[in-house]
Amino acid sequence: MNPNFILDGASGEADKPGYYPFSANPQELNPPRGYIVSANHQPTPASGIAIPGYYNLADRARQLDDQLAKPNVRWDLNNSQALQLDNGSGYAKRLLEPLLGDLRAAAGTPDEQALVEELAAWDGDHHLDSRPATLFNQLVYQLAREAMLDELGDAFFDNLLYTRVLDSALPRLAADAQSPWWDQRNSTDREDRPAIIKRAWQASLAHLDTVLGTDRSQWQWGKAHSLTHGHPLGLQPPLDKVFNVGPLPVPGGHETPNNLSHKVGPAPWSVVYGPSTRRLIDLADASRSLGINPVGQSGVLFDAHNRDQAEAYARGEYQPMHNAEADVARHSRSELTLQPAR
Repeated sequence: MNPNFILDGASGEADKPGYYPFSANPQELNPPRGYIVSANHQPTPASGIAIPGYYNLADRARQLDDQLAKPNVRWDLNNSQALQLDNGSGYAKRLLEPLLGDLRAAAGTPDEQALVEELAAWDGDHHLDSRPATLFNQLVYQLAREAMLDELGDAFFDNLLYTRVLDSALPRLAADAQSPWWDQRNSTDREDRPAIIKRAWQASLAHLDTVLGTDRSQWQWGKAHSLTHGHPLGLQPPLDKVFNVGPLPVPGGHETPNNLSHKVGPAPWSVVYGPSTRRLIDLADASRSLGINPVGQSGVLFDAHNRDQAEAYARGEYQPMHNAEADVARHSRSELTLQPAR
């Protein structure tokens, strides 16, 4: 049965005919490839029985698997950092490939044609200087808006932008030129995919010109994508200047290994979730382990360690994790003692 929809309890369709055995659950024990990848994506059980649920896209797991599967790579702390901080994803290529012909037709000037070719050649890396990352994420929003807003209305469309359903739906829509979603319901003329793509393309350029400026060489991802660690009291200006940490320009993006993710929407984009910590543990020598917190070790507002890791986290840096007692003593800067009142 499909748990994503309301079931009719009176008809018997919600009755469970039985339970799968525990052995049907997703599990791996020392797989021959030598590693296990989990990125909140739908696992494939050895039983072949798909476990339904609200999963993230598989692209982030594929990106990790592609790197880990490379032969003759000896993994150490350095290339493991690069793996955690990978800003790439195959999602953009998967979504854009069926649309490139329509995008090339929509590009009305040599400058626009160059932008389309930049998207076509883009590897999906959301690094700070990337222009195609900025253009792609704006285009994703405009594509969804032009295709779906008229059918859904404002409230349902805004709810859709928060769901993982949209991530799965857009590549399927892009690949199906005959989908009824391409026809605008509020238009008297029947429209098709090229018409909607052209409108989404023009709207994307117009919005980025307004928000980031008409010098399109400056449409860099780091100028449009930022991380702010919000405080409840920072919701009201000017208290945000005191209580919030950020905004900080950050790489990464929606469902990349460096999963500093934002809501699908128009530029600029604020990170809405990301790694709560980054950690690398050398099981052969735990004293060499590395880690970083998004903000700092202290939750006390004006403490010296309240936000002293925030900029390093945004830059993709790490701190040594001291485990041996002698190392802790040698690197301690201060000591906090909590004394009970009685």
